[in-house]
Amino acid sequence: MHPNDIAVLNTLEFAQPGDFREWIVGEILSGRKRGSTNLEVAYRMALLPIPEVGEVRALVDSTNRRVALVRYSEVVRTSSAAITEHLALREAESVEAWRAVHRDFWMTLAPGIREFLADDDWQLTDDEPAISTAFELVETIAAPPSLAFIGAGFHASTNLLPAAVLGGIRIEALATRNLAGSRAALTRFGSDGVPYDDANDLLQNPAIDRVVVVAQPADQVRLALAAIAAGKHVLVEKPLGYSATEARQVADAAGSAGVSLNVAFMKRHAPVYRRLKALIDDGTLGRVRSFQLTFGCDSTPFCATEEDYLKLAAIHVVDLVRFLFGEVVEVHTVSGSVGELVTLAVTLRFESGASVEPGASFEPGASVESGIIGTLDLTGLPSYSSETELLRVVGESGIATVTDVAQLTVHTLESVDIRSAAGHDVSEQTTVFRPAESAMSGVDRDLYLRGFVGELHQFAAGNPTSTGADNVLTMDLCDRILSSSAVSTRPSTP
Repeated sequence: MHPNDIAVLNTLEFAQPGDFREWIVGEILSGRKRGSTNLEVAYRMALLPIPEVGEVRALVDSTNRRVALVRYSEVVRTSSAAITEHLALREAESVEAWRAVHRDFWMTLAPGIREFLADDDWQLTDDEPAISTAFELVETIAAPPSLAFIGAGFHASTNLLPAAVLGGIRIEALATRNLAGSRAALTRFGSDGVPYDDANDLLQNPAIDRVVVVAQPADQVRLALAAIAAGKHVLVEKPLGYSATEARQVADAAGSAGVSLNVAFMKRHAPVYRRLKALIDDGTLGRVRSFQLTFGCDSTPFCATEEDYLKLAAIHVVDLVRFLFGEVVEVHTVSGSVGELVTLAVTLRFESGASVEPGASFEPGASVESGIIGTLDLTGLPSYSSETELLRVVGESGIATVTDVAQLTVHTLESVDIRSAAGHDVSEQTTVFRPAESAMSGVDRDLYLRGFVGELHQFAAGNPTSTGADNVLTMDLCDRILSSSAVSTRPSTP
């Protein structure tokens, strides 16, 4: 059946989202449960019509995902007292077992039924009208990529939730601090997922496997640890921890629990940087010698200190240079920062092809012939009202320049003796990579170009590129930059 036709079918759902619903769904999918019975009043409460013979309905799981189609072959009005063995054995091992299970479940509905009927004296009896059905499994429905989200604030609503929709990812559940807000956010982004007003309740949903945490920085470690403890794979918005020590605590917890911990360094997924990474790795630029990266934004509304700026704003480019060039063995920082007005000039030396432990020191006189050197020009000032990002990578055979995450210019030279061939042939070439633009481009290109769509798609597929271990190394590099900055700003001795 076509997905559009499935979307408009009436649903078959059991109890509230949770372990019991998942058990029932599993029983139906395995073929052990071939019927269901519910009180007639429950259909009225759910605003669902009573099934008809031949009707097809969509079975839903604890995230309200349509997981299978069933066709009704029998629909009988009955009661607990009148249930037949023929119908009971489609759901239980005996009539007695059927009665016990259904009475226990229907008793949980009693408060809601009394409120619905406006009858405080309503009591469940064996003669209460019920609808008993028999059905057959028609087909199962392939699961789309799905993620649950904790948080629907500005960043989530502006970038991550829209990126999930663009990436064809189902938002299967959402938790904020109030149920109405969660429900409104799900509706806004076209999801029929489950709303929650408590992140811990969302984490107890057995149908949820992967969770995106996008909360206030002070809450992220706590929420990440809670998700890990619940056995969920988790993608956490940066910063995850405010130091390498905190980052390591969460990474260790994920390792012990056997779940995947990922941090949202979306620049690793930006198309322009993925292409640049490929050019570096395949040797197009030759042996890379150096780079210069300029990053500027107005961070004053949300960063009060140099540390805030580095760990809330510039951390993305700090992680980016690790992604492109490897681990850093030497850091020198000069700071001109005053309070929330941040200016940092950072020089880095990389150990190409070598693994460097966080905090390892660079020994003067050590061999560094293979190490790439680079500079970070990092600025957080009101004059950067428009965020600016420029990266130039210099190799022995070419130079690549990335401008504002949207354009990659590659200048290469053929392998000739430039001293004898200069001016004699067309041996140089410049190639520009940029997104196609048209009236059909829409307004969502930024979510693709900045890497948000790719980041979520890779996490949903179980193929992330920024792990908890990466976060430890990136946070360690931030700490080392700050430590060097503190040394550079000490007053000199007269």
